[in-house]
Amino acid sequence: MIERLAVGAYRGTMTAAAAAARLASRLPGTPARWRALGARLGRLTDDERALASGAPAVWLHAASVGELNAARPLLRRLRERFAERLCVVSTLSLTGLELARSTPEAHLALLLPLDAPGTVRRLLAPFQLEAFCFTETEIWPTLLAELAARGVPTFMVSGRVGSGTMRHARWLRPLYRHALAGVDCCMQSEEDAQRILALGADPRRVQVAGSLKFDGAAADPPPDVLRLDAALGARRMIVAGSTHAGEDEMVLEAFRRVLAGRADLTLLLAPRHPERLAAVADLVRAAGFPLARYSELATLEKGQAPAVILLDVVGPLAHCYALGVIAFVGGSLVPVGGHNVLEPARAGRPVLVGPHTEHAADTVERLIAGGAALRVSSAESLVWALAGLLDEPVRMADMGRRARALVEGGQGAVERHLKIIAARLSMTRFARATG
Repeated sequence: MIERLAVGAYRGTMTAAAAAARLASRLPGTPARWRALGARLGRLTDDERALASGAPAVWLHAASVGELNAARPLLRRLRERFAERLCVVSTLSLTGLELARSTPEAHLALLLPLDAPGTVRRLLAPFQLEAFCFTETEIWPTLLAELAARGVPTFMVSGRVGSGTMRHARWLRPLYRHALAGVDCCMQSEEDAQRILALGADPRRVQVAGSLKFDGAAADPPPDVLRLDAALGARRMIVAGSTHAGEDEMVLEAFRRVLAGRADLTLLLAPRHPERLAAVADLVRAAGFPLARYSELATLEKGQAPAVILLDVVGPLAHCYALGVIAFVGGSLVPVGGHNVLEPARAGRPVLVGPHTEHAADTVERLIAGGAALRVSSAESLVWALAGLLDEPVRMADMGRRARALVEGGQGAVERHLKIIAARLSMTRFARATG
């Protein structure tokens, strides 16, 4: 009874949200965030509809740019294993969609619809889905229920359940138990497995397969990264990746203080959200630093990088970590939960994080315990950590080696995921053939 009420209330709320988004997307003067929701109403162009109906499909959903980058090795192996299938990739953001459309593994890229029955059915209608995979914590009850009703094998890959979700487990369980009933959950850790069980997943369908982020391998650097390398010359670069509002100010203050007596430093500042670029550029100028945008590096002479470079392009952050000497990973000095620490660790760079790393708690603790990362709590402690490493190059290099070794030791998740997916699909085909 409680479960039916929870599902009904959720679907009613999402249906109302979809109706509001449909109306708002058509009205002049509507805020941009509401107009953007109009792209998440399950509509396909004629060309997309023809492509969707042309062949059986395997679908991967990754909410963010980071999750999509982490899942690409799995997508690549799925495309190799199921060669004649259409590979569909969906995201939640326009920046993620831009990356998905440039991803060679994807035949079709789109935005996931709002989780209302009408929008979900509209989008799924033309597809002949053989499998649907979704990353980390992207549990959408209406979508998952519709996939189950259609008999589509569904997989949570690189699954993660944060402590914040567990604080609301009592209220989420009636909704999530219904959504997860037919989902094979491939979890990052044993703790994640126990948490997804507490949310109502079927114990027979829960396995620990590891984090796909450990298996990510950077491709050859694009030409613009090589231009950045040339612009740096002999300068040492500190990379502050995925920063949020309130964090940029602390990073800039720490950089100002460590710059004293170390004139060979450059800071690469990479805001998490592109819409904040103009505001962050204003902060840099207000702090009195010479600034160049990453997209303008072609205009710089070799070795002429300014004090601060603003990363205004989606995609190259992982390559930029490899050009730096130290990495600070944002979303951690402010209460966001932290972002991907494996990209700088894979590049062999010491990693600095703030106190808020709930989204990657297990990985961060492994890096800290292994001598590959340091936790800071403020701009003041960030100054001390940066200055200490910059003045001890041997220690800095040792932390980088430890970071890379820890990442290499966690690899193998892609093949574990692939075995689970392939086994389930084989069982499904057998059941259909004999049913």
